[in-house]
Amino acid sequence: MAAAWSLPGNFPREVKPPWGHTPPKLKMSVALLGLLPVLTFAGARDCVAQLEASNSGSASSQSIPAPLTASGRWHMYLKETYLDPGAYASSLGEAVIVQTLNYPSAWGGGFEGYGRRAANQYGLLVIQDSIHDGGAAALGYEPRYFRCQCTGFVHRTGHALEMSFLTYDRRGHKRLDLPQLVGAYGSGMLSAYWSPRTFSPLVQGVQTGHLQFGFVAAMHMLQEFSPEIKRMWPIRKILNHDPEKHN
Repeated sequence: MAAAWSLPGNFPREVKPPWGHTPPKLKMSVALLGLLPVLTFAGARDCVAQLEASNSGSASSQSIPAPLTASGRWHMYLKETYLDPGAYASSLGEAVIVQTLNYPSAWGGGFEGYGRRAANQYGLLVIQDSIHDGGAAALGYEPRYFRCQCTGFVHRTGHALEMSFLTYDRRGHKRLDLPQLVGAYGSGMLSAYWSPRTFSPLVQGVQTGHLQFGFVAAMHMLQEFSPEIKRMWPIRKILNHDPEKHN
């Protein structure tokens, strides 16, 4: 065998695998993303053991609507990811924040940089929603956010932040929302594939995951206080203004 490799001529000394030309960032992102579902499905019980123990025998005091059906979950995913204008509006708004942070700096500023960041944020949203909603369906977790049935700014804020990490199962018990975590950080790692070359899934990818999870918490805050925001929104008063009443 050793003699065969020492023969002169054009006999190849090294056989490269067929995936040898795959971009390293993509290989690392896919490999890391392949490990994340293992945490979600195989390690879920171990990760939430303490939470399950604290909730055993008693459901949450929060009244939860009936769980979504399979078709209801699919309809929610399509609407919130592709059909709802809010998905595009949120991506544009997040891009403004990322543009202000100049992240990533390689994309520069101006309209071109903002356009790249807006497209990047929507790509992150699609990946994040796909992982989150798919994982929630597999585990029987609730993908929706429900406003707190409590009063007071502090309690409601605490509920919004808490439910960024937790969710409800079919019985109304609180569980660690692993699909949410995997979606946020998995999308960040995969985004390294189309990000600047200096991006690493383990460094900038995780940093992007931090940002995505922050946007989740911010969205929950908006959903929690949306009734008050609507009442305070100036355009609401303008639209309801009837000039004839003042004539």
